[in-house]
Amino acid sequence: MKETKKKQSGWKLPSQLWGRGWGRGSLYFRQSLHMMREEKLFSGIYMAGTALAVAFTMVIVMAYNFKMAPVYPEVNRARTCYLDGIVNVNPTTGVRQGCGGVAQMIIDRLRELKSVEQVGTTLNFNPELFVQKPDGDDEPIYMQFVDDGFFKVYQFDFIEGRPFTHEEWLTNMNRLVLTDRMAKKVFGTTEGLVGKTLTIDYEEFTICGIVRTANVVSFMSYADAYTGGDHQHGYWGDPWGKGCVKAVILTDDVEALRKDINQMYTQLSQELKERGEEWEIAPLTNELISHRQMALSTHARSRDFQNNLLYLILTFITLLIVPAVNLSGIISGRMEERLAEMGVRKAFGASKRTLLNQILAENFVLTFFGSVLGLLLAWGIVRWGGLWMLDALGFSNASEVNMEDFMATGEMLFAPVVFGSALLFCLLINTLAAILPAWLSLRKPIVESMNQKK
Repeated sequence: MKETKKKQSGWKLPSQLWGRGWGRGSLYFRQSLHMMREEKLFSGIYMAGTALAVAFTMVIVMAYNFKMAPVYPEVNRARTCYLDGIVNVNPTTGVRQGCGGVAQMIIDRLRELKSVEQVGTTLNFNPELFVQKPDGDDEPIYMQFVDDGFFKVYQFDFIEGRPFTHEEWLTNMNRLVLTDRMAKKVFGTTEGLVGKTLTIDYEEFTICGIVRTANVVSFMSYADAYTGGDHQHGYWGDPWGKGCVKAVILTDDVEALRKDINQMYTQLSQELKERGEEWEIAPLTNELISHRQMALSTHARSRDFQNNLLYLILTFITLLIVPAVNLSGIISGRMEERLAEMGVRKAFGASKRTLLNQILAENFVLTFFGSVLGLLLAWGIVRWGGLWMLDALGFSNASEVNMEDFMATGEMLFAPVVFGSALLFCLLINTLAAILPAWLSLRKPIVESMNQKK
């Protein structure tokens, strides 16, 4: 009885409201599908415009996602920072001298900081080298000169063997960690190679481990082989902290790390002063950057992230707003053709809200299908045209990197958050593009609308 009274008095149960909304949504969806079958040209143009906008936007987004998202062996990118320079200043003359690298004494002190979890190093240059194969032929090899901490920052999968130890690195024992791809090129296998020697540019190295090859998008850790730097011959810097290595640091608090490094520099400057040196170490400016900042740079290893961020924003606006404006013009023309239809429906009692909801539902369905097509197109571009895309974004900054080794894996291509964000943004932009012409058309009087020719 109570339920009957509620119905008679105009009350609706939640289940009834949900059922009513679901029924309308289902009706709008069926009408949209019918419209797509009846107006194939308009639907095709609309979905193609949306697909192209989504595709090229997703290509750029996925490319930068390759640079920022965790990927083997750079699984800790969100917590990774780079210290790749130091500036000395003469307090008397004010002269400043910069260097694109730090000294080993800086690395040793970094390991003592509370804000530092792990520290690894890599040299800031990669000479063109060749490895001598057993058959006598030479094979180009891209080799990184690193320390033992490098393998603690980056999580390599060792197929066999191990990384070289700190003692082996200190004593310059020419231990070599080889990738499975290069091992197959040189030896034809990845098994039983630990302990064997390899000649690279007339210098012998002893293999201590075989690792799974990194993807080229792991631009800070990618190489064909890894060995210790020749720290005994001047690569590791001068008494003022300047050197040739880049410090790769794992930290949970970048600001705390910056503060600790500046305190360390102050202490070092005081020690230099007590020793009679005229140079001090200047506080950090942009020498310390996060991986995210580096990833937003145009060049894979550069630091122009601030200028490039504005460029990216303008690019996204162009790729999404301009097609939306064009679609708005197409919708406006189509609404003129449907004025007679809208007039008849209004004459039979349809409200402006009902008609507007129908138009927006059609726009939603077309945008959704167009976005899915755009995603498939973007996957195709990245999968088969990824070399061009990566080269344009600066991944191939080193001539030794073999860009043909690029492989777009499933985890790199399928990024639900990235696609979902792009889809929602496209729905918003396309909805806004559809509302204005639809609303202007629906405001016309019934008689004027019914007098329009179909």
